[in-house]
Amino acid sequence: MPILTNPFVQVVNQMNGIPTTVTGLEDMPELKARYKAREASLYISMQQVLSQVAELLAPDEEILSMMPMTNEENAGYATDGIMGMYAPQTQKAKDYIKSQSSLRGNRLMLFTNQRMIFFVVIEFIDDPTAYYSYAYDQIKAIAFKKHRMSIPGQKFYQRQWYIWYTLDFETPDRHIFNEVLTAANGELFRRNLLTIPGMSQIEIKDHMDRYFKRDNYLSSGMFWIKVTFGMMAFILLLALFSFLFTGSY
Repeated sequence: MPILTNPFVQVVNQMNGIPTTVTGLEDMPELKARYKAREASLYISMQQVLSQVAELLAPDEEILSMMPMTNEENAGYATDGIMGMYAPQTQKAKDYIKSQSSLRGNRLMLFTNQRMIFFVVIEFIDDPTAYYSYAYDQIKAIAFKKHRMSIPGQKFYQRQWYIWYTLDFETPDRHIFNEVLTAANGELFRRNLLTIPGMSQIEIKDHMDRYFKRDNYLSSGMFWIKVTFGMMAFILLLALFSFLFTGSY
């Protein structure tokens, strides 16, 4: 049960200095023991990861904050299923899989005083060159938008709000970063926009802004969802007209 026993978000937040609590395991001693074992092992793995990151930093560069992302809480469309398959090469990566039961689900974005660094944890453990670097002064604009959805509360007249954010930007070499952020991720990213000088110079928008305008549509997941539903509606209308005028499909 990776949703309950994946300690990645909590461990990274604790390393970030953010107080965290784990709930839902009080009455499940076996799952709680599994979580604790994974948590202890992950602390060791993350120290290794940060040691590798330290070798990437310039002399005057420092890590200011870290943002954890998982398939349980963020988007999984690029790291689940076939896209989530991975064959570890080193013993350290094999040990990580064995202890965490995770392939490409755990991802990390680091914010330094000069750039963002993003990688899939297991790939980075295997290969310290398997990461993406986004210098703040090379990002023209960031699409950062808050979304809210009302859901029923404990009583029929109560409503609760489910909040998430979408994050999207493109670099001059046309590398696109797109992710769904949790409410906690979104607040962390917003805080970084306000407190990191390099990020404060980036234009923030509520829509995608590509270097080539056609890519605003071609790289948009919502655009293709609308196209798919439009085609389905068109096919249903054809079937309906066929039935009305001919009496058969």
